[in-house]
Amino acid sequence: MVRKNKRAVVKENEPYILPSESDEMRKFINLFKVDMMESVINSIKFAVENRLPIVEAFQFKDSPFVVTINEREFEPNLTHISTYYKEHEFYELLPRVEELRKSLK
Repeated sequence: MVRKNKRAVVKENEPYILPSESDEMRKFINLFKVDMMESVINSIKFAVENRLPIVEAFQFKDSPFVVTINEREFEPNLTHISTYYKEHEFYELLPRVEELRKSLK
C-alpha cells in the first residue's frame, strides 16, 4: 500500500502475519524464529529510512491486532537479535544488523 507523506510518497511496511491461536503460535515461532527476526530488522530499517517513530512489525491472522515497535525499542530489539545470531552462529546475518545499529547512533 502507498501513502502520501508531506515529503514524499512512502510505501507502507508489510507486517509479518502471525497465527492467532496460542498453540499454533508457539509452533510457528519455533519454526520461523530467524525469519521473524529478519522481519523485525526490515521493519526497523523501513521506519528509520522513512523517519517513522513507530512501525507495525507483525499482524495476527484474521485479527485487527498488530504488534508495533516504537523508536525507543529499535536498538534493544537489534541488540537482542545480534546476540541471538552470535549465540547460534548465524554470522552471515550479523552485518545487516550491525549496520542498522550504527545508523541509529
